[in-house]
Amino acid sequence: MHFPHSISLPARLSHSLDEITKETHISRSALIASALEEYLFKYRFNKVRERMALKARAKGIYTDEDLDRRLA
Repeated sequence: MHFPHSISLPARLSHSLDEITKETHISRSALIASALEEYLFKYRFNKVRERMALKARAKGIYTDEDLDRRLA
């Protein structure tokens, strides 16, 4: 299911978007949806990473080496 949204973009982004859609033959909607999906994935990943880092620090894990020693 699709829900229509209206967004305003700065001219620079709008022109870049138009260039990329011409080069890739991907619609503006598909390109924006793909970029938003990537952004949301990274956002959620970083939130999980922050929570896990707090838990790791509470257990004395500060570096990759600390983690390797715990897992070995």
